[in-house]
Amino acid sequence: MRFLLSNYMIAFYILAGVLLWILSGVLSGDNDIEVVENIEKSIEVDESVSVRVMETSSEKKVFYLTIRGKTEANKKINLNPKTSSNVIFTSKKGDYVKRNDLVCSLEEENRAAILDEALALQKQASLQYDAINKLKIDGYRSENDLAMAEARLKGADAKVEMTQNELNNTKILAPFDGYIEEVHVEKGSLIGPSLPCVTIIQLDPMKVVGEVTEKEVSKVKKKSKVEIELLNNIILKGQINFVGKSASPLTRTYTVEAEISNIGGEIREGLTAEIKVPVRETTAHLIPSYLLSLDDNGELGVKIAIDNRATFKKISIIEDTPDGLWVEGLPEITKIITVGQEYVIEGQEINY
Repeated sequence: MRFLLSNYMIAFYILAGVLLWILSGVLSGDNDIEVVENIEKSIEVDESVSVRVMETSSEKKVFYLTIRGKTEANKKINLNPKTSSNVIFTSKKGDYVKRNDLVCSLEEENRAAILDEALALQKQASLQYDAINKLKIDGYRSENDLAMAEARLKGADAKVEMTQNELNNTKILAPFDGYIEEVHVEKGSLIGPSLPCVTIIQLDPMKVVGEVTEKEVSKVKKKSKVEIELLNNIILKGQINFVGKSASPLTRTYTVEAEISNIGGEIREGLTAEIKVPVRETTAHLIPSYLLSLDDNGELGVKIAIDNRATFKKISIIEDTPDGLWVEGLPEITKIITVGQEYVIEGQEINY
């Protein structure tokens, strides 16, 4: 009997302990609810967030279409003789020559003697023509005699002109101001019309040649003023002087040529260059790239402060530079949230 009572007592104690444990959980849950309510109340009491802002002002900014290309000589030609003979003189590679300067000379051989003979025959024919013409006026020669004398004189004139040209062809003159880029022969070499003597290039003005896509070609206008930027950060002023009408069958791009002044020939051919064509002018802000964020719809923008409240402002990037991003879409004077932007939402009160 005592054994049964002890079992009942044990069961009673276990049941009491379970009831106490359940009651303690209920009471603690009520406490948790109170804590949560207190936190929410504290949040409602203090909704503002402390942030830091950066004030920026808009600037006038020109939007450029950048065309990558290279410098090219305005003219580059091989100078070939019109006759055959041995070379007796050539300009040196790298020489600067003016228009009509001698750049290559060939042996005259007997060309000068042939010219002297032609000049003598021309003089004789001229005297005969004058004499016959005088006699005809006096009535001692016929019209036929005068015509034959005139024919002989014209033949002599043509012979002089041909022999003079043949002699002149031994001298090769520069067709324009430029630099001797290549010398293809040595003194004493036999050269003919099929072989070049020298290559001459004209570097002033200089061309900058690039290509644009079919979407961009309509933005490039002939005679537009442009900027040319070289790899060494030198920026030059130029002008568009050619926009292609036919696309390359391989790349579907159009050739664009700009012209720049190159007095002194300091800009060399084959340099990498960028043609910056102004497309439009706008007002923009220069901001660091790390300030960009996305709204709930995935729109690109920045968070700014207006009347002590956070506002998301959509922007568009017009140029990426080493100093930051040029963007448009912001007010003229803008306070951009720089620290704490990830903790604020649209319309939230802020302190700065």
